[in-house]
Amino acid sequence: MPKVEIKRKSRLTRQEVADRLIALGNALAGGSEIELSSGGDSIELAVADQIDWELEIEIDGDETELEIELKWRDAAESDGGSAEPEEGEDAGASEIDGDEELQPADELAAAAAGELAIAAELEDDAETRLEIAAELEEEAAAELVVAAALEDDAEVELETAELLEVESALEAEESAEGAAEQAAGEGTEDSADSPGRPKTGGRRRGPKPEARAAD
Repeated sequence: MPKVEIKRKSRLTRQEVADRLIALGNALAGGSEIELSSGGDSIELAVADQIDWELEIEIDGDETELEIELKWRDAAESDGGSAEPEEGEDAGASEIDGDEELQPADELAAAAAGELAIAAELEDDAETRLEIAAELEEEAAAELVVAAALEDDAEVELETAELLEVESALEAEESAEGAAEQAAGEGTEDSADSPGRPKTGGRRRGPKPEARAAD
């Protein structure tokens, strides 16, 4: 039989999906031939007595995918024994129940929850580090303010020292001038009080002239 492949994708309600699955199940239970129709097309299939059943469930975040695959060989090839397993299939694989089928999904969910918990811890650590960095930045800013204040105080102290130095120099100069004036005044008094020096305070009078006789 030549290869035929038909694919149909559509969005259905849950009840519509249930109706189609029930119709497929009834057709399989009713006989070895079934007729499938979709989108106006129909095809008749001859179903073997032995069918390979594959159920696949995939959960990715908020998306869940469930695939049911039925595979069989033509009745002529399947006569005389069960169909040989295809390449890549494990001939000794046993059928697993629903709980075992869902176990990988549970493991994935648990692993995802663990990764989310680790991410939350890393986020908390990052927030803590940011808070510590902000506190250190505030402390550094406060230290800069204190250093600026100390620098201003040092400048004020230097200006005060310079003013005191100028005042001291002026006082020393005034003291030297006062001492020089005092020394000069004492020398003048000593010269005035020394003996043997005539006093020039009065006017010296000469001998009184004699009266001239009358002619």
